[in-house]
Order: sequence, then structure tokens, then C-alpha cells
Amino acid sequence: MIKTIAKTLVGIVRAKLFQIRTGKKVYIGKHCALKGKQNIALEDSVTIRPYVQIWSEGGTVRIGQGSEIGERCRISIANSLNMGKKVLLSPNVYITDCDHEYRNLEVPVIDQGIVQKGQAVSIGDGSYIGINTVIVGNVKIGKHCVIGANSVVTKDVPDFCVAVGTPARVIKNMKN
Repeated sequence: MIKTIAKTLVGIVRAKLFQIRTGKKVYIGKHCALKGKQNIALEDSVTIRPYVQIWSEGGTVRIGQGSEIGERCRISIANSLNMGKKVLLSPNVYITDCDHEYRNLEVPVIDQGIVQKGQAVSIGDGSYIGINTVIVGNVKIGKHCVIGANSVVTKDVPDFCVAVGTPARVIKNMKN
């Protein structure tokens, strides 16, 4: 009981510090960096483990009720991330909806900006994203999906599917 109250108070204090919107019973671990203020919304009972980075460069980030972001995850959003309820991200997951520009051979990539293209990432309710997974681009992962460890997701994954690999491909549809 005391531990739960302490975690809730820590979540409230850290949410105020980062100036983000939160629901009830949100926990934000130590050494996290949440940049984007009101563009980031954590719904009720969201857990953000230590060393997580969530950056919203003008886009919106919504983490659904009861979801958990594992240690050392990095989320970098220029447009939109919509994560459903009860989504679990294992440690070291990287999610982005944009990429670095690379058009001018005379200019270092770091100085060319990012390609945004109105892309969005969504992860459906009840999905599980395995350790060290990368999700990049305009990607929709359906509800109740499993993305295997070390996968690179660049294309949509339908509901109730297991996807693995680099690039990730569906190996099993649980509805069939």
C-alpha cells in the first residue's frame, strides 16, 4: 500500500516536472526524459520504466491506459504515436515516425533536418513489442500482436499476428 502511494506521488511530481498530461496512478521512473510538454499524454495506470526518452517534436504521443514502457526505450515523434490500452514495450525499443533527410551530398546528414511526410505510428490494444525492436515510419501494428525480439517493423502488422525479423514479417496469424 505504501509503495503504491509512493509510486503514485513520484509519478505526479515527475509529470508536473515534465509538464505532460497524465491520468491517475501513472508512474515515471528515474532518469527519464520526456520532452514535448502538452503533446504527451499518459492515460491511467501507465508505467514508464527508468531511462526512457520520449520526445515529441510538435507531434502528439498518447500512451493508452495500463500500458508499460520498458527501460531504455526511446520514442521520437514528429507527427503522431497512438498506443492502445495494455501495450507492453520490452526494454530498448525504439519508435519513430520520421527519418533523417539525405538529399544534399555536400551537407552532413545531421544538418539536413528530418523527413516527416505526415507519418504516424499506432500500436493496438494488448500488443507486445519484444526487446530491441525498432518501429520506424508510417506503421500500424494491430491489436493483440506480438513483435519478436530484435525485429525492425517498417510495414503494417494486422490484428492478432506474430511478426519477427529484419524487416519484420508476419509468421503467424492467431485467428487462423
